[in-house]
Amino acid sequence: MVIQERCIGCGRCVRVCAQKAKKIESGVERTAQFLQSGEPVYAILAPSFPAAYPEARAEQIVAAVAAAGFSKVFSVAVGADLVARAFRELYEKQTYATLITTSCPAVVSYIEKHQPSLLLFTAPIVSPMIATGRLLRTMYSFTGPIVFIGPCIAKKKEKNDPKVSGVIDEVLTFHELNQLLEMKRILIAEQGERELDRPWPQLGSIFPVSGGLLRSTELAHDLLSNEVIIAEGPERVLEVLRHVEQGTMEARILDLLFCQGCIDGPAMNSGLSVYLRKDIVANYCRRWLDKKDSTPADETVDMTRRFTREAHYLPLPSEEDIAKIFLQIDKHNPSDELNCGACGYASCREKAIAVYQGRAEVEMCLPFLIDRLEKMNREVLEAQERLIHAARLTSMGEVAAGVAHEINNPVAGVLNYVKLMKKKVQEQLPEPTLSGILRYLDIMETEMRRVSEIVKELLDFARPTDPDVTRISVTELIKKSLFLLSHQFELQNIHITETYPEPDEFIQADLKQMQQVLLNILINAAQAMPKGGALFVRSRPRGVEQVEIEIQDTGEGIPRENLGKIFDPFFTTKLEKKGTGLGLSVVYSIVVKHHGTIHVQSQVSAGTTFTLRLPRAAV
Repeated sequence: MVIQERCIGCGRCVRVCAQKAKKIESGVERTAQFLQSGEPVYAILAPSFPAAYPEARAEQIVAAVAAAGFSKVFSVAVGADLVARAFRELYEKQTYATLITTSCPAVVSYIEKHQPSLLLFTAPIVSPMIATGRLLRTMYSFTGPIVFIGPCIAKKKEKNDPKVSGVIDEVLTFHELNQLLEMKRILIAEQGERELDRPWPQLGSIFPVSGGLLRSTELAHDLLSNEVIIAEGPERVLEVLRHVEQGTMEARILDLLFCQGCIDGPAMNSGLSVYLRKDIVANYCRRWLDKKDSTPADETVDMTRRFTREAHYLPLPSEEDIAKIFLQIDKHNPSDELNCGACGYASCREKAIAVYQGRAEVEMCLPFLIDRLEKMNREVLEAQERLIHAARLTSMGEVAAGVAHEINNPVAGVLNYVKLMKKKVQEQLPEPTLSGILRYLDIMETEMRRVSEIVKELLDFARPTDPDVTRISVTELIKKSLFLLSHQFELQNIHITETYPEPDEFIQADLKQMQQVLLNILINAAQAMPKGGALFVRSRPRGVEQVEIEIQDTGEGIPRENLGKIFDPFFTTKLEKKGTGLGLSVVYSIVVKHHGTIHVQSQVSAGTTFTLRLPRAAV
């Protein structure tokens, strides 16, 4: 969207938008109506026109414009000659400490709208287009339509400026001239040669190249005197204007153009480099200077104009407001402000101000969007892994349930017979034979009970119950879990550090199942530190929707190759008889059923960190 109150018509948005989302208001239809009306219509060509059609001679271009129906075709270089003389006279009066040229309507519009304090330094002289229009209306007493043709989009706004309006009726870009010629089936290459109508230009033909105004005024330009500064392009122009506003500019003449000369206007019709365009325009200018019958234009034309303050001041954000905007795009420190310019603003701070003022969207930050895309990709991959893991758990759970039932019955029978055998042998066998037999039977009973425990875990894994969700205090949940294992931690010389948020956080969860999750992870941590160590348990809010519980030990750690397997059923890194490999699988299932996530980070010999993220309870 173009904000008309702030737009200066520089055409930069048209240049940079590869999607062609910005369209220039066309003057073709209105011009065609002028030409069909039957009344005389004048065309005035920007001095850069030879560079817009480098494959044709300048006289062929003039002939093509005349063939389109224009009764006379003039060069705006004539008006440029008048502007140059007026500017020289103003400069020689020495009434201005610093003079800003006003040939570029985009610069004039920028000063009026964005730095109106500099209007005191702007030369009250019209642009070459307006000067040419006034000349023709005075010289020929012409009251019909005058159409400007050139590479400048800002001219379209200038023709409607109430301070200079009523002179130019329509503005065509060179692209629009192509459309008009195509409508009338006119090919420039097939045209003969036609001279421009009088008056003819002099040095004004060099106006569209860098420094063309100064060359046209024939003012001495000594680099050592620092009298003149020529600045082209928005960045350099704005920098110069800032220096003028700050009072640090010594130069007397500031020749400012938003483009690299008018030969680089946003609607230029040629793909040639600026340097080749300059050569074409310079050669064309020399041809006019060689003409003996080139006479100066009428100098009695009014060359003055007024300026108005059109600034629309928007509120400036406080440092707190800027910090809040930065937080939305993950910029927490000054080092995060990359100032890459991809958003179109010179710095992250300028962009944040624009967001506050409603002139930009907070998401217009390429590094932030890239980071967010990478985060989304990671989340998608993690979700895929969770789905695959859940499917694997489901299929293995179904198998485990069947196996558990098949094993459970014979195990129960064997345990009963072991107890019966103990009773019988105690009645019938003497010592020391009895002691040996009882030892064997004790071993059998212990191992069968271990099998029974494994079967129980299999059933828990295969058929987890749905959580009975209630509002649970995270701090109380952790403290109760730690209390149940406090004796074991004390015996193993494990030092515990607890960190809780203020105020307390609450989650929506099944108390028993979440206690099972924490106990499982805490027991694993204790077993990873057989010689003692440190255990850190932390809880904190994560955004507005989740609570994070972090359990970090300083144990043996998990090898990198095993990190992706620790939640798989029956996978364990513990020594034989120390685990079944189902604990973390059950933990994973419970966490997923609670719509949470569990992550693990580990480094061998440095320790392991489990991070649980669970839904936050509604307030």
